[in-house]
Amino acid sequence: MNNNNNNKKPLLRVKDLRTYFHTEDGIVKAVDGVSFEVYPGETLGIVGESGCGKSVTALSIMRLLDEKGEIAGGEIEFDNMNVLTTHENKMRTLRGNEMAMIFQEPMTALNPVYTVGDQIMEAILLHQDVDEKKARELAIDMLRKVGIPEPEKRIDEYPHELSGGMRQRAMIAMSLSCNPKLLFADEPTTALDVTIQAQILELMKELQDEYGMSIIMITHDLGVIAEVTDRVVVMYAGKVVEYADVNTLFKEPRHPYSWGLMNAIPRLDEEKEKLYNIPGVVPDPLDFPEGCRFNTRCPHATDKCKTEEPPLEKVGERHFAACWHIDKLLEEIKRVREGESA
Repeated sequence: MNNNNNNKKPLLRVKDLRTYFHTEDGIVKAVDGVSFEVYPGETLGIVGESGCGKSVTALSIMRLLDEKGEIAGGEIEFDNMNVLTTHENKMRTLRGNEMAMIFQEPMTALNPVYTVGDQIMEAILLHQDVDEKKARELAIDMLRKVGIPEPEKRIDEYPHELSGGMRQRAMIAMSLSCNPKLLFADEPTTALDVTIQAQILELMKELQDEYGMSIIMITHDLGVIAEVTDRVVVMYAGKVVEYADVNTLFKEPRHPYSWGLMNAIPRLDEEKEKLYNIPGVVPDPLDFPEGCRFNTRCPHATDKCKTEEPPLEKVGERHFAACWHIDKLLEEIKRVREGESA
């Protein structure tokens, strides 16, 4: 992990990003004013429930939105380049070569009619000045690096012939085959058993150390966030509600939603009959509530929360939160923690 970013220039800077989808029922503001930076060699986590805008944020940065989606505003700067004004031909060169993505479902992201080797070699041949023989050697080497046994044999197998863990490793191999500066990992351990999850996360850390790349880890799992990230963006209903380094977030949460996510994590040292869950449901993206979008589920909400949207403001050293009633949350946290230590 790399927290010493004071003197570094960000590799990626996202400012006030707004991504909207035009549907038959109206406009969905999937990402609505999101800002953050990613520094060289660090891992930034983006966490939140399904539908909060995590994946859309990544797809916007890579300019991989479908025809219904549009970037309605904001700025995206990657390695001193304005992503939003870059020609599509240049973006094709960037994708896979300088920024790459591990998609959520390896079975749908890998093409079933091509061998794993063909798919990794395609990326290498597209972005590197090598012939097919050299591309095959590089692909085998990459499969070996991600821990796939017998890579000389596996390279000629199809996705359905590999286990879930191996498919995920093959996806990582494909993503890293051109040594990108920035890797998006969209729920990279979902649907894998716990042992394989740990292996995949450890593998990503090792490869990050070897290549010096930055990672954006997109997940709903705070356990993954705690284990592998340096800083964290907490998203809710298309908005950033909290933004801090990982240790600060877990020790000093300053948004009721972040606190709620932490309370929902099962703990081995407690024998609770029921797990905590945040009351209510994620709001309809076609009909977000006025004011703070979390107000329909927040135990501290007041009339102000229902009419005025709280800005994302500095609440500590490199720590930002968007809440009108941090004082009430602090009282709750203090009460709970005093009760736990009693």
